Amino acid sequence: MSDTAFRLAGWDDLSAVCLLIQQAFHPLQQRLPSRPTALDETVASLTGHLASGSQIFVAERQGLPVACLLVLPPDAGCAEVKRVCTHPDWQGRGLGSALLSHVEDQLLGQGVRTVRLSTRRRLPDNLRFYLRLGYTEDDRQPYPADIDDERITLSKALAA
Repeated sequence: MSDTAFRLAGWDDLSAVCLLIQQAFHPLQQRLPSRPTALDETVASLTGHLASGSQIFVAERQGLPVACLLVLPPDAGCAEVKRVCTHPDWQGRGLGSALLSHVEDQLLGQGVRTVRLSTRRRLPDNLRFYLRLGYTEDDRQPYPADIDDERITLSKALAA
């Protein structure tokens, strides 16, 4: 990963981050019974996230963001991570796990003690990915009526 740079995204990065999210989540539509909510992200919504204190972390290769995630402002020492994604051309190379590890270290330095995130039952590879990284399943909630899926919430205590 020495040729990968991890950093916080700034205002000027939001168009590229939005495009990355769209490219990463678009293929999931074929496997899910409802549209991924990540596809609702826009430059305006990402701007709103940054304005409200959220952080967007990116992994860059050759000067381009190839993986990213969004961290909502922590509450009582717990931060929620959303929109974890890697560009389809870069998946399977360890970028997602390296980015998540980097973010966990950064959050620990900010006083965060627990990270929470979620995935869908219909994405078992995602669930295995998070479990492999030390996350534990906390809860399963059904999706709205007529959608055959569940939201699986996971968490991980960060070691000091």
